[in-house]
Amino acid sequence: MSDQNSIPPLAQNEFDGLIGVAFTEINPPEGMYARTWGSAKHDLSDGLHRPLRATCVAFAAQEDSEPLFFMTLDLMVWMSREDEEGIRNPIETALGISPGRLLLQLSHSHAAPFTDPALSATPGGHLIPQYRSEVIEACIKIANSAKTAMKPSILSWGTGKCGLAYNRDLVLPETGEIVCGVNPLIKAEDTLVVGRVCDMSGTIQTTLVHYAAHPTSLGGENRLTSPDYIGAMRELVERETDGAVCVFLHGADGELTPRRSFEANTEAADQNGRELGYAALSVLAGLFRPGERMVFDKRLESGATLGLWRFEKQAPEHCALVQKDSVRLEVGQLPSIEECRAEYKSAPVGFEKERAQRRLALREKVGDVAEFDLPIYVWKLGRSFLVGAPVEFYSDVQTSLREKFPDFTVLVLDVCNGFLNYLPRQEDFERNTYPVRISLFAAGSMERAEDKAAEMIASMIRD
Repeated sequence: MSDQNSIPPLAQNEFDGLIGVAFTEINPPEGMYARTWGSAKHDLSDGLHRPLRATCVAFAAQEDSEPLFFMTLDLMVWMSREDEEGIRNPIETALGISPGRLLLQLSHSHAAPFTDPALSATPGGHLIPQYRSEVIEACIKIANSAKTAMKPSILSWGTGKCGLAYNRDLVLPETGEIVCGVNPLIKAEDTLVVGRVCDMSGTIQTTLVHYAAHPTSLGGENRLTSPDYIGAMRELVERETDGAVCVFLHGADGELTPRRSFEANTEAADQNGRELGYAALSVLAGLFRPGERMVFDKRLESGATLGLWRFEKQAPEHCALVQKDSVRLEVGQLPSIEECRAEYKSAPVGFEKERAQRRLALREKVGDVAEFDLPIYVWKLGRSFLVGAPVEFYSDVQTSLREKFPDFTVLVLDVCNGFLNYLPRQEDFERNTYPVRISLFAAGSMERAEDKAAEMIASMIRD
């Protein structure tokens, strides 16, 4: 091999297929229950900061292929199995697709409402059933619209950095207590991955922004419904890309929070969103034209001997594969369902009631069992992988998977097709952090899930 041919090209991972996108707003009705923080002193929202969205991107390898649907909703979490399956299952049924071909992810904004039918008796909770029906209808509509809008396109991925995310395990020096707050002493995962969907004329149709930081710019004192920093990020990116729909992909942010967190003023969310939005635009600006890469061309004598590069065509990959599997995890030392119910019944109104309610809902999801089969979903789109699960992974999962598969773009998706809260790192179980205290699963579970995801990716590369 010549020296010239041994110089690796500068290339971006791409998927060549049919892609379509559609979105709609899913703002809750005025007066619907909106209390999502234990520290909040209000049950109802005072208004809307920025619109909540439901967005769907449909993918297919070719005209006769069954499409895949990635859908994201600006909602916080699924409180119960009925809550999540009561929305996802009707969508899958209406689309006539098998499980795994729909990835339904929540943006996890903590200023977006709960949708659990069990909250119908709360102040404003009587509006939840109708809102759920409207969300289902909206999701089915945009999925069909995205499918209809599918056309030959190329999805290109670029990687950059954004300093918005901080570690959120803050150690108080006076007591040694670990609280949820910005910890500037630990370097946080700052990788930002941005996808650009162009039609065959090169016009941008859609952008996808994958980043890991809890959407918790706004805390319990905020009284407005909001998509958190995602709203301002979306608006900025769409403005600078001539209205191309911007889709947020919620990354593995179990231990990460934005620089400005838990504030009452919505400017915190807007500033955080602008920071992420400008970083995403920087990555977009660095992408090559679709279907091209740079290769070393020749040396040129000048004041210095220069090495010149040139563009050449590269053929994007067009495979679209799906794998759904599970990993058996050990359930932690948790109170029984009956004990959780008793705790909830006796807890005083306020943050203690809120904690007890969430603990009960989570316990009911897995039941009184010693082990649980955690579902994991993996999509392969060309030279990229989307890994989703109904948990909040720590960022270690996405950094590790990227190290194991450096030639591919790997995106880890939290709160995907359900919600079973955190999978903390094994080392954190010795530190008694908040995610450890509320985790459903025993130490070592995150590592087992990561190994399973790596096994699935490896098998799809071989196939």
